[in-house]
Amino acid sequence: MSSSSTAAVAKCLERPEVSAPSKLFQSPAQRTLLLCLLLTAVVLVVYNPVIHNGFLNFDDDGYITANAHVKAGLTWATVNWAFTTYNQGNWHPLTWLSHALDYRLFGLNPAGYHYVNVLLHAVNVVLLFLLLQSATGCRWRSLMVAALFALHPINVESVAWAAERKNVLSMTFFLLALYAYAGYARRPALGKSGLCRYAAVVCMFALALLSKPQVIAFPFLLWLWDYWPLGRIGAPAVAGPAAPGASMPRLWIGWLVLEKLPLLLLSAASAVVTMKAQKAGGAVQTFSQYSLLLRLETAVISYASYLGKALWPSKLVAMYPHPVKLYPAWQVGAAVVLLLLVTALVLRARDQRYLAVGWFWFLGSFVPMIGLVQVGYQAMADRYAYIPFIGLFLMLTWLAADWAQAHRLSV
Repeated sequence: MSSSSTAAVAKCLERPEVSAPSKLFQSPAQRTLLLCLLLTAVVLVVYNPVIHNGFLNFDDDGYITANAHVKAGLTWATVNWAFTTYNQGNWHPLTWLSHALDYRLFGLNPAGYHYVNVLLHAVNVVLLFLLLQSATGCRWRSLMVAALFALHPINVESVAWAAERKNVLSMTFFLLALYAYAGYARRPALGKSGLCRYAAVVCMFALALLSKPQVIAFPFLLWLWDYWPLGRIGAPAVAGPAAPGASMPRLWIGWLVLEKLPLLLLSAASAVVTMKAQKAGGAVQTFSQYSLLLRLETAVISYASYLGKALWPSKLVAMYPHPVKLYPAWQVGAAVVLLLLVTALVLRARDQRYLAVGWFWFLGSFVPMIGLVQVGYQAMADRYAYIPFIGLFLMLTWLAADWAQAHRLSV
């Protein structure tokens, strides 16, 4: 094992290996495979009851049971419709095609639709584990983040609701894009190989947007990823064989901006199309319905509420109605103080970069869904937390592991 490998192992407090008669799962790759299988098994067991669920009359009818185009199956006419329709106030052609494929396979048997969602969630859990382990070199911390993502109750809505296929599907391509970016960042170049690696990032991001525009903040999240764990900004942040640390190329800060421009253009195009789709569906609310001040207050309160549900996920419902009058001043003030206090603390902890990255990941990835542009009648939604909560899981896991290390506890 190289010195950098040893450093990563020591940093993440990997448990020492115990000799066993069998040589099975003795190599790092085999142990990683075992943990991936374990995560998959846990997701399948915990979510298996969803196969007994039926369709919901909330919007499963518009997406599946009463949608003639979806029930036509995967035909060229369906493909054309999927890329041109604003049905349900959204433009997500890949999601429509996935439902059409499900209909071809399962008809109107809801078990098939639900189980595909479960399988996609399992894929997302494994991808998140592999991504974090590759980027940081920390196996057990990465496993804990993936386990929290797998089992946190707030994610049940995204998995157990057939029409929320768009959430889990876009997340799959979002994580693949992030994985591809990590590979590109280790060897950025203008040559053929570098352009191919960058093209993989663009392609996966485009597929994520075609599934659901919730991933629109992806280019901005990459700057956080550059700061930690990739360490492309500032001094090396992470040492280890998979986490580049000192080996990560140091680039002109302008290049870190320029390389994101194609991704920003995709985000901008997706935002324009999404607004057209939501206006066509009558989902965009006017300022006469919800004033700008009310939207700002609701956004602040929602951030604080999401924090509460991350730590104590109770009273989860499908719809959190948007208020029609301003909040009490003390409630808004308390939420603002909370958010500012956490922001100040994470900015002060410069030696623990994961705190700033996790916190701004949480804040930033919520921006498209926090209600400044109000779509629908909800103040917040559990399904919106599918990507943002990863930042909180990362913060809590790494902070707990560092505390355990400081107190010489085994992690």
